[in-house]
Amino acid sequence: MPMVAYFEERAPATDRRRSVRRALKLGVAAGDGTELVTILDLSLTGALLETSVPMLVGATFEVELPHAGTVEASVIWNSGEYYGCQFTLPITPATLSAAQLQAEANPAAEHDPIAELKELNSEVERLAWKMDNALRRLKK
Repeated sequence: MPMVAYFEERAPATDRRRSVRRALKLGVAAGDGTELVTILDLSLTGALLETSVPMLVGATFEVELPHAGTVEASVIWNSGEYYGCQFTLPITPATLSAAQLQAEANPAAEHDPIAELKELNSEVERLAWKMDNALRRLKK
């Protein structure tokens, strides 16, 4: 289910080795210095974004998510205005659910096979994450 978000431009921090100059925030932007973003897919490991903001592969930015606060993400591929982004560390299923609850209701997506496949993909990633954790605990 697509979510509305926006990039907020930030000044580079002087106390960091890598300067993060953008923060992605869920919700609709209301002020200057913000650029609209559509989150087409959100998973435990990353997101698919659509935006007119140009970003290079390797660019990093912060994502503000409920229950997790600020997490860092990197652009790992792009095609036109579509950007595949990966979180530095996976988010929790609770964070993913909370972010999805903030998405606007889209009844048309219920009958959209692509939206259904994206939702199934998110569920598979969540289950794979749970299985990996269970396997790690068994090895101990």
